[in-house]
Amino acid sequence: MHEVVILGAGMAGMACARTLLRRGCRPLLIAPGHDVANRGETLSFRASPYLESLDWTGLLDAETAIACQGRYSVWGRAALRRDTLHQESGWHIDRQRLEQRMADSLDADGVERLSTEARQLSRSPTRVVVDLANGSSIEAEFVVDCTGRSAVTAGSEAPLRRLDKLVACYGIFDLEDGAEAVPATLVEAVATGWWYMSVMPRDRILLGFFTDSDLLPAGLRKDMHLWAHMASQTSAVSARLASLGIDVATCAQLQFAPASTVTTSKLIDHRIVRAGDAASALDPLGANGLATALWSGIQAAESAMGLLARNDTALRQYERQFLEGIASYLATQSAIYASEHRFPDAPFWRQRNGTSPEGV
Repeated sequence: MHEVVILGAGMAGMACARTLLRRGCRPLLIAPGHDVANRGETLSFRASPYLESLDWTGLLDAETAIACQGRYSVWGRAALRRDTLHQESGWHIDRQRLEQRMADSLDADGVERLSTEARQLSRSPTRVVVDLANGSSIEAEFVVDCTGRSAVTAGSEAPLRRLDKLVACYGIFDLEDGAEAVPATLVEAVATGWWYMSVMPRDRILLGFFTDSDLLPAGLRKDMHLWAHMASQTSAVSARLASLGIDVATCAQLQFAPASTVTTSKLIDHRIVRAGDAASALDPLGANGLATALWSGIQAAESAMGLLARNDTALRQYERQFLEGIASYLATQSAIYASEHRFPDAPFWRQRNGTSPEGV
């Protein structure tokens, strides 16, 4: 029987595995191989101490990260301004390459990994049995669920609650030779949602549009001219695209990804500890999702180490800090959305400026 089994090998899962290994525990990591999507994420400066504790700071170089020079927005008024809420430094990352380097470091450390999926869990007072997609089963004293928004351990006793319908559609563009893009993010609110532009390592630009799934224009998935028309209706985003020589209609294929805020009623559930998006997946407007994933993976590992020693102090502290952080984030998120007053009758903004989030 394994002491700790980690389900999922994203940033939270790998941070958890790395922490356990450095604390003298050899976990089993269960996750199928998959292609990591690049979505122009920004890794907040708040991740610095977590990367240092994992000895992963050196993974950030010109191939994986670009130092961020701030965030600009058209939000609440028509003028472009520097966002005072996001002045701190961070990094624009190539998530695919960064996570591959993290995985390589775990391989070098000899972390055991099974490339399959967990399908079902059953619990007894002394262990958790994980049934796998390959037909085998694994027993563990404790399980850390880092399976993302799917949260394989969620169920009737620990349901997921989706607070909105936010979805991202995005495309990635190569910069022309000689084009220089300031390493800053740009956010622009429009009647139907908000746009996001970010530089990426290796001379690329991500352009994303965020709206509710039921507000996506019909046919957008296959109509690049519609996508280009939507982008042309912006002010700062369209100006930046033009300055960089980007023709939005040349996007080979739009990508779509869920971006809603999802919370669970239980962070801890009898020998199961949740971390990363399996604990709570957040609207990316706050730009702290990856830093939170690293932190929660580390804290889940420390909690598991405490539980192995029959001490739940670290676990209870993790749960308290996580729930306090989510409450603070939701309050900040509501305030940011409420600061946009230009589209009072638009369904997207009516929903977010209401008295409570939508339960769906």
